[in-house]
Amino acid sequence: MYQNSYQTGQIYPTERDEYANWETYPQNLHVSPLGVDAYRSSHQIDRLSKELFVANHESSFDFLAMDPPRDGNCRDAAWEIIQSFERLDALMELGQATSVFSIHQSYTWSRLCISEEHFRRLFTRLGVHPGFLDVVFLFREKLGPVEEGFSSAFVDISPPAVHDIQAGTTQGCSYHIGYNIKYVARHGRALPNDPFSIREVGVYQYFSSDTQQSNWVLLQASDRINDRLRRAFQSCDDTLPKMQFLLHSIILLDGSEDWREYMIYLEDEFTKLVDKGFFTNLKGSLQEGDLIADFSDLRKLQILTDKLRRLVHILKLNIRLGNLLKRDMARIKASSSSDLRTNCDAIQRNLDKYVLDQETHFDRLETLIARSSGIIQLVQSIQDIRSAEASQQINHEMQTLTEQGVKENKLMKRLTEQSTRDTRSMMTIALISAVFLPATFLATLFGSNFFVYSQPENSLTVASNFWVYIIFTAAFSGATVLLWYIWRQRRLQRDKENDMEAL
Repeated sequence: MYQNSYQTGQIYPTERDEYANWETYPQNLHVSPLGVDAYRSSHQIDRLSKELFVANHESSFDFLAMDPPRDGNCRDAAWEIIQSFERLDALMELGQATSVFSIHQSYTWSRLCISEEHFRRLFTRLGVHPGFLDVVFLFREKLGPVEEGFSSAFVDISPPAVHDIQAGTTQGCSYHIGYNIKYVARHGRALPNDPFSIREVGVYQYFSSDTQQSNWVLLQASDRINDRLRRAFQSCDDTLPKMQFLLHSIILLDGSEDWREYMIYLEDEFTKLVDKGFFTNLKGSLQEGDLIADFSDLRKLQILTDKLRRLVHILKLNIRLGNLLKRDMARIKASSSSDLRTNCDAIQRNLDKYVLDQETHFDRLETLIARSSGIIQLVQSIQDIRSAEASQQINHEMQTLTEQGVKENKLMKRLTEQSTRDTRSMMTIALISAVFLPATFLATLFGSNFFVYSQPENSLTVASNFWVYIIFTAAFSGATVLLWYIWRQRRLQRDKENDMEAL
């Protein structure tokens, strides 16, 4: 997402005290409320202060100290660490035509190594445009999901007065430029396996055509960018305040240097995945016409494709940034004096090269994504074919099981019918047995030695010890019933205990 704001007029701190009301920055700046809501920006700083800034005793940022020129066009320049407000004020009182500050983070996910007090004082003294705060907020401590796809840029140009243009005394236009650029660099860690990581740097420049002064603020600039700017400022004539817009192209080109090496790495990784996934891992067929492929690397290919899409979006943001700066540099050129227009042509050429490099990397990533999509479609087609074959085989097996089930059901029907006939036969036998059972009992009883039938007298004599039969019969019958009852009670108790254990 890009934001581009053009305001009329310049931004200055109060005239008497350059740190006046620094606690309310950016409300203490003279900025039109129609363009920037300074009140909202100030309260947003308060709200995000714990994620943005460190404590006062931990505050530490760099200032590019420049000695007076020597040998005509050369001077010494070195980065100096500032840890106190007094040191900041002393350096600002030196009256350098150019002030360059570099604010770092301890690591990419941490807070800026500057306290809120130093931040508000510094930005008040430099008169930093509130539009740059959208860039500053990107560098807060990352405690949650990171929005890599956000970018912010603004250019605020104040054209010279009409009477200066008519009198031919114009010194060019005043302007504020602020943006963040995303680039890749080697992280130097063992993990993750990808040796490159996405980083970003925030850049702000203010040039005043009236005072011929220029102020710079860099956020999380790499050591290479800081060293390149230091060497650039050692040349006095090439880095006059009115010519310093050329340095933007240097920063952009420096940020694009590692993209080519990263593209080579990504293409090599892509080739390894493709080769491994479709040649090495092919297995032999089990039956004629079968093809079994191992798609374990497909997930890696999908992850790589997702990374490529995120990189494409980042390159789109960088391309838009380059085109934005090209358009606004053309506006600055139109308001510049004739001796600066040649330098404006130089920065246009550098910006054209930057945009071309980014578009080239963009096209290479789009090609890899297109190839990946084709491979994924091919794999999906193979999987669909194998799935259709598997479904057909499953349907065949299910039909076989169904036919077998029908046969078993018929067999069970015959067995059930046979069992029904057997049951009816047993019922008949049981009925006959029940009819003859009383006669059998009486025949057995009267056939025993306890009864004697005398033929002459036709009399039936009962033995005197018949009671023995009755006692023993009652005792054994009672013992049988008692043992059955005890066994039944124990079984019921055991079943109850098992049910309790199951619950």
